[in-house]
Amino acid sequence: MISTTRAIVLSHLRYGDSSLIVNLYTESMGRQTVFVKGVFGKKSPVRIAMFQPLHLVEIDLHYRANRQMQRISNVQIYDRLQNIPFDPIKSCIALFIAEILYRTLREEESNPGLFDFLLHAIQTLDLNDCGTANFHLVFLVRYSRYLGFYPNTENASDTTWFDSRNGNFVLIPTASSPHAAYNHLLTQLFGMSFEHLDSLQLNHYQRNYLAEYLLNFYAIHVDNFGKLKSFAVLRNIFQD
Repeated sequence: MISTTRAIVLSHLRYGDSSLIVNLYTESMGRQTVFVKGVFGKKSPVRIAMFQPLHLVEIDLHYRANRQMQRISNVQIYDRLQNIPFDPIKSCIALFIAEILYRTLREEESNPGLFDFLLHAIQTLDLNDCGTANFHLVFLVRYSRYLGFYPNTENASDTTWFDSRNGNFVLIPTASSPHAAYNHLLTQLFGMSFEHLDSLQLNHYQRNYLAEYLLNFYAIHVDNFGKLKSFAVLRNIFQD
């Protein structure tokens, strides 16, 4: 079966002299691992630049249910990124987001709502210049909704504490609640959208604490989540 679909690049790995193994999140068939031949040939219409993290492509997916690795053809850029490839801060955030997606996207089936969310998030990161330093924090919060562990925020207020293990807000802090100095900032994050990234004023230390806390939140609720390699770079990129 050949299906034309939009896809988000998660990662790529060179295979042999001229080929790539690429992980994609597709609009029509969820996560797929594909084999791409001839990427490094001088006359190849397919270039490695197309398969950088979070690039948006349209492909013909040659799908067979009994194959672990699929084939693709007719690769085209669907929406060319204007800033992520050239802005070192946005590139670093993109690597972080791509690694999050690589570790959490597992279903090989269509999820239009999730695909649209990811497409909107990538386009926002690419084109918006306000509050970029907070993008990854808001992304982690909003994305948790699609993974099934977005917290119950009905009781969220300045007098409640977030409990990351149980995913709710409680009156008395628990062992999985944030430090007192960060609890109100976390509450703000859970009510924030991509359109208001610049409304949260954070310094380098606050931003890193919240990112690490949210990653621990993910580790509690996502099996085999592990440690992100890209986070070490992200921790150092925003300096006051």
